[in-house]
Amino acid sequence: MAKKNTWIAMILSLIVPGLGLAYDGVYKKFIAYFVLGAIFALLWWNMGMPLDPEVNNTGFCCYLAYIIVWIFGLYDTLRTTMDLNRGL
Repeated sequence: MAKKNTWIAMILSLIVPGLGLAYDGVYKKFIAYFVLGAIFALLWWNMGMPLDPEVNNTGFCCYLAYIIVWIFGLYDTLRTTMDLNRGL
């Protein structure tokens, strides 16, 4: 298997949660991160995109959940790309 560029995978995952995993060929993980990110982003958007927990606590929680999915997707992309390049 050809080695994957870690920087490209990370930049793709910065743009869309899990997109770097699709670049790596790990499509099931990509779909999971993409769907979770889309659900939380759409819920946040549907609630008027509040960033103040005093205004709308549910919308703020959806925003935080999206950020957590995005950060965890970045970490998983990094680890997966490194493991694929090592042949694990």
